[in-house]
Amino acid sequence: MRLSISLFLVALVTFLGCWLVVDQRNHSKAIAYNQRGNALSELKRYDEAIENYQEAIKIKANFAKAYNNLANAIGKTGKLKESITYYNEAIRLKSDYAEAYSNLGIALRESGQTEEAIKKFRKALHINPDLFRVHDSLAILLAQRGDFSGAFSHYHQAVNLYPGFAKAHNNLGSALAQQSKFEEAMVHFEKAINIDPNYIDAKKNLELARLLFLEATRNRSLSR
Repeated sequence: MRLSISLFLVALVTFLGCWLVVDQRNHSKAIAYNQRGNALSELKRYDEAIENYQEAIKIKANFAKAYNNLANAIGKTGKLKESITYYNEAIRLKSDYAEAYSNLGIALRESGQTEEAIKKFRKALHINPDLFRVHDSLAILLAQRGDFSGAFSHYHQAVNLYPGFAKAHNNLGSALAQQSKFEEAMVHFEKAINIDPNYIDAKKNLELARLLFLEATRNRSLSR
């Protein structure tokens, strides 16, 4: 009886050892396909990247990162609806996947689903409050729907987290200008230009804000 048990345990250990080796090999192969997909995406060879991400998923069905990357590549080919499906699958597999929530928010925004995009950006920031680009993306949508208080809050968080974020300074300046806060707006346009001297939009916005500020000042003087 003891001999039978010993033989069974030896067989079990051998089987588990072989299984672990195969599983490790599959894991490595899936990662290799995913990395190859990333390299192809960098080269904008999206169809080939998609094939590699799909191979990674075939090998490792719960590979959330590969689903997220697959969605990115598919989105680059203009298939937003399909990319949204894969972002959701990445999130299903990894519920705290902030990057996937952020990417899903971008895809929803581009497909015109503004309110859903806002929800996904908020979820990404709930998971990771330090995502300065997500703060900027959320602020843009909040400003578009007239929630300037919320927009200002997220723009400020974006530039506080990353003071060298020229785009967020420009966007914050634009939102302030829409509220006729031209002096504050000019400060942020100037910061954007200091960060990126070739930022044409910020330069145009600064020039317009100065003109509007001078006009507002002149009108106030005349009304006295």
